[in-house]
Amino acid sequence: MITASIDYTHKDGIEVLENVIRVSLMTIDSSRIPAKELSLMFDTGAFITLIRKDRAELNGYKILEEKGCIISGFSEKGLICDLRKIPSAVFCGHRIDDVIIATPHDDGVLVSEVLGMNILENFMFGMDLDSREIYTKKRATFTSLKPKYQSGSVSLFRE
Repeated sequence: MITASIDYTHKDGIEVLENVIRVSLMTIDSSRIPAKELSLMFDTGAFITLIRKDRAELNGYKILEEKGCIISGFSEKGLICDLRKIPSAVFCGHRIDDVIIATPHDDGVLVSEVLGMNILENFMFGMDLDSREIYTKKRATFTSLKPKYQSGSVSLFRE
């Protein structure tokens, strides 16, 4: 049960399987048409959202930076990833523009797809596991982990 006294602005469903919580992220392509609903593991320990390479290529997520990050914990050297951009996505009723994700650089590397803190840090959230619902509210200010690229600061939210 949620015990914090926050006025959450949105409620959405979650999937709970054993000790894994999955949430939905709806991606929107450059023509602003909903492209794909992704079911991702909710992971506050992941610093970036991670998507399988084959799914990213199928949906046309553009590479911003090849070998742009290394995610530890996958091997002794870590998982070498490309950084890609999704034009827009919707998480729990909130539209997010220019979403940065990581995908394995090498072909054939299978990963658990996760929704990481590069998106989650911009929300206050609570969960009710009994009713299988997540409650969210967009933060008034963004934290320091907001990605910055060639054109300066990325605008994460558009009203």
